[in-house]
Amino acid sequence: MKSGVVVGAIAGLVAGIVGAIFGFIGEMIGLFPGLADPVVATITFIILSIIFGAIFGMLYEKLYGSCPGEGLMKGLYAGLIIWLVKDIAAGTFVGFVDGNIGIATSLIFVGFFMWIVYGALLGILYKK
Repeated sequence: MKSGVVVGAIAGLVAGIVGAIFGFIGEMIGLFPGLADPVVATITFIILSIIFGAIFGMLYEKLYGSCPGEGLMKGLYAGLIIWLVKDIAAGTFVGFVDGNIGIATSLIFVGFFMWIVYGALLGILYKK
């Protein structure tokens, strides 16, 4: 596909589902506390993943030439960069400033799997 927004939204949908699954896994193994209403949280998480996926897909389309590698590797690099900038930065901020280690751990743990899947799909589906 040639539209970064559409590819990003599709990758965001799949990554949101993967993120929700790893969120439940992290909760089950006691990595971070559970959610008050898991159904609403999961639906909201997936919708936001589609929206942010479309936004990051648009950025990927604009910065495509700057990403190293080709195809899948190009997407994986983009996914890792998103994870580092978005989740590591936010997790560190929330953990140190707000003292909420549960949310910080959730951002870093869930975000890793989510943005790796997102980047892989982006690299496979997006064609310049």
